[in-house]
Amino acid sequence: MTTLEQTSSTETLAALDEAGFVALYTAYYPELLRYAERFLGEDTRAHDAVQEAFLRLWKRKATIDPGRSVRALLYKAVRNLVFNHKRDTQRHQYLLDTMDHTRSNPDPEALAGTTLIGEKIKGWVQELPDRRREAFELSRFDGLRHDEIATIMGVATKTVENHILLALKFLRDKLNAFDPQLLQP
Repeated sequence: MTTLEQTSSTETLAALDEAGFVALYTAYYPELLRYAERFLGEDTRAHDAVQEAFLRLWKRKATIDPGRSVRALLYKAVRNLVFNHKRDTQRHQYLLDTMDHTRSNPDPEALAGTTLIGEKIKGWVQELPDRRREAFELSRFDGLRHDEIATIMGVATKTVENHILLALKFLRDKLNAFDPQLLQP
């Protein structure tokens, strides 16, 4: 009945049949999975979060505003599911640690000894505050537009722009401190 292009531009999700939904799933599943894996690692929980987002979309397709970006809706759903899972996992771990009276503080991944600039940049991106890192990764790694990122994060487009500008400045400063020659024209 509908194609992915029709769904995103002229028809509503309510009119989407199973074949159209499969096309939607096929088109967005890989990028949403990569997004979830950045937070949860390569784990079945990342797969579960993405599948749950699609399931929720299918169940609520008749009530979703046809003017909203399907891609942004899916990213926001995955983001919320991932953060809910992380929150629940942290709460569960806290309770276990409290019961055992042995708190383990995992060491953050260190970049000591590495000389590859790509690895350094990945490490520096991880140093960014959570919201800034999320905006930066959605923009640079997932190729989303600022308005789509704003919808996913529930903030103004200008806020997204500020997050990305501050992230780029931070990375530029880190790169310049690491090797000033890299930024020379």
